[in-house]
Amino acid sequence: MTKDNSCFQIRLITRLTALACLISVAISYKLWTSDRQFPLSPIFDFVPNLNFPFDYVLLSILICLLLLILLMRNPQKFIIAFLILSLIISIQDMNRWQPWFYQYLSMFFILSFLNYRYTTIKKQNAILTIIKLMIASIYFWSGLQKLNPNFIADTFPWLMKPFHIKEINNFQYIAKSFPIIECLSGLLLLHNKTKKIATIIICLMHLFILYVIGPIGHNYNPVVWFWNIAMVGFCYILFFNKTTFSFNDFRTALKYHFIKIIFILFCLMPQLNFFNFWDSYLSHNLYSGNTSNGIIYLSDKLKSNLPNHIQQYIVGDSGSFSINIKYWCMQETGVPAYPEKRNFDKILNYVSTFSKEKSELYLDYAPKLTIADLTKN
Repeated sequence: MTKDNSCFQIRLITRLTALACLISVAISYKLWTSDRQFPLSPIFDFVPNLNFPFDYVLLSILICLLLLILLMRNPQKFIIAFLILSLIISIQDMNRWQPWFYQYLSMFFILSFLNYRYTTIKKQNAILTIIKLMIASIYFWSGLQKLNPNFIADTFPWLMKPFHIKEINNFQYIAKSFPIIECLSGLLLLHNKTKKIATIIICLMHLFILYVIGPIGHNYNPVVWFWNIAMVGFCYILFFNKTTFSFNDFRTALKYHFIKIIFILFCLMPQLNFFNFWDSYLSHNLYSGNTSNGIIYLSDKLKSNLPNHIQQYIVGDSGSFSINIKYWCMQETGVPAYPEKRNFDKILNYVSTFSKEKSELYLDYAPKLTIADLTKN
């Protein structure tokens, strides 16, 4: 690959990443402020909350940085500034660690080591190589995560509802093949003879997802609509061309330490999620039907003491009132709650501030199935 070609690809990827991140942040703007009824869930207890107007100031700066990255020819310093500010904002609420934001941050981390005016073809090729591995690993791990009974029994029938098919059971072979196709597509992206076919399959898969969760379908989680479009763009830029991918490219790329970090995070660490030793959203566990869930059950007395902004999310009858944390977060911030117990515990602690006794509420935590659980079944 020539320097001009690789540089052009990197510029396209940089601008697409900035545009996709900008749109997603704008759609989920409440997630990035304290101007909401769903509580902040800081990663560390000592992290102070930034309330109005400081939260809006930081969000405005974040958006301005994304615009500068999108427009400037050499956005390296703006990328670095964006990374620093994003980390400051993200530690204040773990619900901000959405899969799309984690991916964009990781891509910007790689690109922050590149001077767009003065760089070597070797570094450019190394950056393109690791981004290719990132994209391929997302499909590989995401497909592998769907190989569980919950996807076949619950998630897949939900995905098929917009097609108004009466007998979903007749299409279970599609449900069983869907994860395998997604997983193999990720691997085929890295093979020079099959990468174009894999790109076409992936484009069709994203069109299917957009139809299902888009306004024609479930009209669900609009913050990820453009993420699906961006993933098609990444695949087209990286794989639908004559450039080749080889083990030698990978070996050369690993000479850079920042490349090793991303390789470990995207290609190795996700396997730990199958044992619940690594977070689901950091492992590309997406629409698999197998992430942890938390529901808060309340006493009748506590229900009557809760403020209106919480009461509207309470369901059930006397003696069995509950709040689904994921649903509450989705309605308030535009994204699902970060599916980990430490996050659910913090939300439980917030609700408990309205109670007089600990016995008035408890968390019903359902952990994701591990390899051991799936093997037993």
